[in-house]
Amino acid sequence: MHEDLLAEVTSDWTASGVLPELVGLLRDVWRTNLDRHEPALGDDAVTLGMGSARNFANRTVQEFARRTDVVADLQGNSLRVVHLGRILRASKLPGKSVHADPYSVDWESSATRHQGPAANSQQLELFDGFELPDEELQANSRANSPRYLHLAWAGDAETGDIAAHLGFPRDTKDGAGPWFAVRLVHRDLPGDQLPIVPATGYDADRFDQRPVPPIAVRLRDAEQHAAGNDGA
Repeated sequence: MHEDLLAEVTSDWTASGVLPELVGLLRDVWRTNLDRHEPALGDDAVTLGMGSARNFANRTVQEFARRTDVVADLQGNSLRVVHLGRILRASKLPGKSVHADPYSVDWESSATRHQGPAANSQQLELFDGFELPDEELQANSRANSPRYLHLAWAGDAETGDIAAHLGFPRDTKDGAGPWFAVRLVHRDLPGDQLPIVPATGYDADRFDQRPVPPIAVRLRDAEQHAAGNDGA
């Protein structure tokens, strides 16, 4: 049930362009910070991870400020993205490998991070075993589904590759696992491509295959022309 719903949500967030943009921002932030990472000046894995998370949050807020169908802001210094009736937060998985296990995520490390898993679990416990009347089923179709999403990502410090997992976070009390459902939505591939792994049977266009908007081409040409004049 949760897996099917997550596949649907992944498809919706991909089709709207929000998920591809989030992944694109993540990859750009990670690679930019790797380029300026200087252990000789005191940088380490903690400063790299925390700095990337902060940069990603700030850039996401800036990028989505231009859209009317997305709300992106900071709550308690944590990114919140509201889209299509759901709330998404994001965090980096521990470790230095792009193959980091999404089940290694720790909700207890942050009070803000724990809000989504706790809210999802409380919501589903409320509706557990409760059957809605047929006439109310359509109107309340999302009442008994997780409202919070989490984007758990991993970065490789050697290659600059990233991977991203999207899921419904779950409170880990009573020994429960950290997800109601989770799926890999992106992993960098050879050739520096940026695909979004679609839900099964979903034939959405890929972020890296979309045509460059004409305005972007004109701006780029103008910048190159200006640079050429400056060098003259």
